[in-house]
Amino acid sequence: MVENKNMDFVKCYNRIVQQEKFVQAVIKVSEEQMLGLNLSHELDERFGNVEFDDIDKVIEKNENNPKWLEKNLSIIENRLAYAVKKVIEADEGQIINLKEEFYKLGQEVNIEYKDLPMKEMYEVIRDFLLDGGKSEELNKLVDESVDEIVWTRARPSTVRYWVCHDIDFKKYYIPLRRAFIHGLLEKTDIEFKTLDDTVFMLSRR
Repeated sequence: MVENKNMDFVKCYNRIVQQEKFVQAVIKVSEEQMLGLNLSHELDERFGNVEFDDIDKVIEKNENNPKWLEKNLSIIENRLAYAVKKVIEADEGQIINLKEEFYKLGQEVNIEYKDLPMKEMYEVIRDFLLDGGKSEELNKLVDESVDEIVWTRARPSTVRYWVCHDIDFKKYYIPLRRAFIHGLLEKTDIEFKTLDDTVFMLSRR
């Protein structure tokens, strides 16, 4: 049974798990579109793999080892940024297929949202995305009601990995992130809006 003291570790680990699903979606596009990249092998050779296991085993082995989390955060962030870079370099038009795959991943999420405050949906989205790595401090609520929530997001730590691999974060990551969120919300009456580069809103349609 996971105790409350483990929740921060668990949240971060679950985001890492989700981000590997994003990586696999990029690999899928590269293979289905026959880009000739051998991307899965190259990612493993360059960055290694995240150490996935049953969550209770992961906690038991690693929750008191901050280096484990830092190491695996670095692995997964580099894997995604580099994977997208390679696909875009091979064929920039593949961003359309990438967005479609990220949208599908959002659709796979089963969420219970009816009659819940909008803050609950905000937390669902946060629990899937590595915007701030281990920290929640990059997101700040501005306005909140039962049917609407507005928040600001400072420069997410994930940006530095995209800069390192010389790929445009706003042009490629942000649309993929947005596609996932729209897929997640598809079967709800909730709308996600980007008010500007740092301000976002969830509201009932």
